[in-house]
Amino acid sequence: MKKRLFVILLVLGLVFSVAACGKKDNASEDTTNTTEGTDETNETGDTEEVPDKVVATGQYDTLVVGTQTFNGVFSPMFSQNAYDVQAYDPIFTAVARLDKDGVLVDYAGHVEAKEVAAEGDGHAQVEYTVSIKEGMKFSDGEPVTIDDVLFYYYVTADPTYDGSSTFSTLDIVGMKEYYYDTPDYTAQIEAITKEVAEKYALDKISEADYKTYLKESNLAGWWQGIDSYDWVTYLKGEGYDPTGIETDEEKLLDMLVICEYEKYHDAYDPQSWWQAKKESEFITGNLEDGINVPEISGIKKVNDYTCTVLFDSINIYGDREVAATIVPKHYYGKTYKKGDLAGVKELSGAPLGAGPYKFVSYQDNIVTLEANTLYFDEIAKIPTIKFQVVPESDKVAALIGDQIDVTDPSASQDVIAQIEDAGMAYSLVDNPGYGFIAISAELVPDVNVRKGLMHLMNRRPAVEAYYGELAEVIERPMTPTVSEYPHDATEMYGYNPDKALEYFTAAGYAKDASGKLVKDGEQLVISIGIGGDGKMDHPSAPILTQMANDMAAMGAELIIQDLDFSTLSNMRDSGELDMWVMAWGNSTTCDLTQIFGSKGNDNDVALYSDEIDALQAEILKTVDFDARCKLVAQELDLIMEAAVYMPVYQRKNMEIYNANTIKLDTLPEETTTYWNYASQINKLEMQ
Repeated sequence: MKKRLFVILLVLGLVFSVAACGKKDNASEDTTNTTEGTDETNETGDTEEVPDKVVATGQYDTLVVGTQTFNGVFSPMFSQNAYDVQAYDPIFTAVARLDKDGVLVDYAGHVEAKEVAAEGDGHAQVEYTVSIKEGMKFSDGEPVTIDDVLFYYYVTADPTYDGSSTFSTLDIVGMKEYYYDTPDYTAQIEAITKEVAEKYALDKISEADYKTYLKESNLAGWWQGIDSYDWVTYLKGEGYDPTGIETDEEKLLDMLVICEYEKYHDAYDPQSWWQAKKESEFITGNLEDGINVPEISGIKKVNDYTCTVLFDSINIYGDREVAATIVPKHYYGKTYKKGDLAGVKELSGAPLGAGPYKFVSYQDNIVTLEANTLYFDEIAKIPTIKFQVVPESDKVAALIGDQIDVTDPSASQDVIAQIEDAGMAYSLVDNPGYGFIAISAELVPDVNVRKGLMHLMNRRPAVEAYYGELAEVIERPMTPTVSEYPHDATEMYGYNPDKALEYFTAAGYAKDASGKLVKDGEQLVISIGIGGDGKMDHPSAPILTQMANDMAAMGAELIIQDLDFSTLSNMRDSGELDMWVMAWGNSTTCDLTQIFGSKGNDNDVALYSDEIDALQAEILKTVDFDARCKLVAQELDLIMEAAVYMPVYQRKNMEIYNANTIKLDTLPEETTTYWNYASQINKLEMQ
C-alpha cells in the first residue's frame, strides 16, 4: 500500500493528568502519569547517563524521576507529549481534578452546575458556575484571578488555535459566533460546505485544484523537505526520472505532485483539506476586517474569582471541560489578541503556574523544578525534582542502583521479582488505557484489505507470553477502566489466515505466476512501525512476526520497522507507515471524539463517518447511564467494522519506588487508577 498522511497533531485531550498510587506490603502501589497518544514502551534509544543523586546534610533533597523523551513543550495549552505533561504537571493547578475514584472534586476552585431554560423555546441548557480560591498567587508573586481561567478558555477557543484541546467544539452559547468571528456564520459555512462538495470531491475536482492541494499540503504532510525521505529512489521506482533535479527542492516537489496525481489520485483526501482551507480563509477574512465578535456570549465574568459558562445543551462532561488549568494571563498573554497566539506559544518552553513546584530549567534531557513557596496548599517537602530521560531497558537497574527514585517500567513478573529481591517498593493498578494496532484508512483505503489484516493478528498468545497475568486481551477500542466499556463484547476478528486471504481476494488481489499476491500488477505490501527498542521487545512483537510469516506464505509482504518512540511518531505523521503499534493512557471518559471523530485532533487513522459522529454527539448528551452504555457499544462496533483499530490489551501500570531514598509512609494511603504520588507530590518526603 502507498504511504500517505492525514496530518493531525497528537493530542492530549484532557484538562488534567491523573494516575494512581498507594501501598502494597510496605511497598507503594502506584502507576505513572501518562496521557493519550503515548506508546506503550516508548523506548528512546538514548543512552544518556543518569545523574548521581544530589545529597545535602546527609539527606536526599532531590527527587529524581526516571522518564522518557521530552518534546520541550511544557504548556497545558500546547503540549503533545506525555512526558512533557509529566514534567509540567506539578507546575500548574486546575479548578478541579479527579480523585482516587475518578470523580471530579475541588482543587484550586469549585464547579457547580444547574439546568436552566433557554430564552425563546425553553430548551434545556446547563449553566456552570466556576469559582477559584481567593488569595492564591503564581510562583512569580502575581495574584491568581478568574481572568486566568478565562484566558485558558479564550486561547483554546481561538480560531487560530492548533493545540490539542477541543474547547472550541463545545456547545457553549456564542462559541461558534466567536470562532468564526461573525454572528451570521451559518449560511456562509453551509455555502462553503456545498461549494467544496460540488467542486473538490474526488470525482469532481479539477487537475489544477488537486495539484494545488498536493503542493500546498506538502503531499498531505508526507513531504517535509528534500532530506525527509529518499525521494529520488521513490520517483525512479514509480517510473519518473528526477535526473538533474535531485537537489532542487521545488522541482522535486513538483515532480512528486505529478506522480501522486497520476498514480495515486484516490489515495488522498482533497475535499477535507479544501473545506478546512475555505473555512480558514473565511475566518481570516473576518478577523482582518476587524474583530466583530470579541467575546463568547455564554461565558460571563461575575467577579475577580467567579465566572459562568452556559452550555446550550447537556454535556455529561461539561464540568470537566470548564474545570480548566489555571494559566497566568499576565505572563502568557502579554501580546495575545484574538487570532494571534504567537506570544503564547513562545513561552511554552518556560512554564509558569501556581502549582506546588516552579520551573527552573530544561537541559541535557533533564527538567528541573523547585518547590514553590507561594503554593496555596501545603508547601512541598522536597526542595527539588528532576525529570531525567532514562531508556526503558535501564529503568529498573537505575532505581536499584540508587540513581533514580521513582520510575514506571513496563510491568512483568521478571520486573516484580527484581524489585522484591532488591527490597524496593512497587505498585500495580489497572492502566487507564490500552495497547492497539492501528491501520490508516487513508493509506490502506480498501476496508477488505484492512479486515484481512485484522484476521492476521493472533493477540492472546503474545499478550500472555509478555505479561502473564498482568494484562488482559480486550475486544473494543476503549479502556475497560471506563464505566461504559462493553465487557460483554465478543471477538470480531479472530486469528484466521484463510479468512484474511478471502478478504484480500475480495479486494481484488490474486497470486501471479511468481506466487506474489498482486492487484493491477502491484504486490500487497504493508509497512508497520513498532517501538521495540531495536530488539522487538514489545508485547505486540510476536503478533507482527506471525503476520509477516502468514503474509509471506500468501505472497504478500509485511515490512516491520522497530523504532524508538520519537521516530515511530514522526514516521506515522510523515505518512511512512500504513500501520503502527501504540497505546493510549489517561483515558478517563467514554468520549472518543478526539480519536475517531471526523474532526478529532487524534484521528490519525483518518476515519470519517457521519454515523459515528452522530453517535458521539448523542453520547455526550445522554445522562442515563444504561442508555449511554448502549450508544457507546454501538459506536465501538462501528469503529471495529471500519477495521482501523485492533485493541490488543489492557495492562497493569507499574510504578517503582526507591525505598532507600523515599519515605514510603508519605505516599498516598490508597492507590487507584486515578491517583498516584504525583497527585499529592507536595506531601511526599525523602529520607
